Amino acid sequence: MMSWSFLTQTWGNIMMKLITAAAASAALLFTASSALAQDNPCGKFDFSQGIDCKIEVEGGCKAQCTPLSFKAGCEGGCNATATQDCTGTCGTQCLQECNPELLDCFKGCHAECDAEVQALCEAEDMDGVDCAEQAVAQCDLHCEDACEVPPSNCQDHCVSCCNGGCTTQVNFGCDFDCFAELKGGCDVQCSKPKGAIFCNGQYVNASDIDACVQYLLTQGIEVDASASGEINCSGGDCNIDGALDGCTYSPASEPPDAEVLLGLMLFVGLGGSLRRRRRQNRA
Repeated sequence: MMSWSFLTQTWGNIMMKLITAAAASAALLFTASSALAQDNPCGKFDFSQGIDCKIEVEGGCKAQCTPLSFKAGCEGGCNATATQDCTGTCGTQCLQECNPELLDCFKGCHAECDAEVQALCEAEDMDGVDCAEQAVAQCDLHCEDACEVPPSNCQDHCVSCCNGGCTTQVNFGCDFDCFAELKGGCDVQCSKPKGAIFCNGQYVNASDIDACVQYLLTQGIEVDASASGEINCSGGDCNIDGALDGCTYSPASEPPDAEVLLGLMLFVGLGGSLRRRRRQNRA
């Protein structure tokens, strides 16, 4: 029969192992979460707003690899300021035609922007580029920034509209290159079995599709992966290499070693023995 001193010493050693293991696990989880925050496998994308994400594959996927799907990926990347020559000329004409009762900054910005940017695009003479759609997408980027504050009069309206249109023009080459780069990545992802991720209709330039899906799940964002042949979400259960279950993410954990299990058994057995001893003493 084991002596009380042996049990006490063994239990002390096991408790130290349990505490050490718990501390190591906490440190590992903290490191993993810090790494996720610092190294977002989904690339540059703002997930702070309401997000509806899904994976597209094959033809339906490539059909979405258009400039209108690349606005989120290129937002904020090109920030050259508009020239005074452009805004001055645009502003004078805008004020002459402005109707205070019909102030719509975003619509007015596109009126100043779309045709000019389309002409810049057509001058590039790039095969396969829809310059009308390209212009709308690029103007969206800078018109949204210019029209953050709704105008209260024609002066404010024209300043915002012209700044948005002229800023788009001066950033045309930079934005064009960004859109072209994202299209290349989108086409490549669509040709793969796992497909590409789109959130709110915007292409997510993910470096690793599996890692991006897992990252999104840790942020509370579920991904509809039913279209993918590699990422299976049939019957409401997601499974990516065994890492996901029921569309929730749980880091894999190692089973406790034999000594820890022995400690738990001793703890249960010791507790039962002490309770029996107390009952006998009371009797």
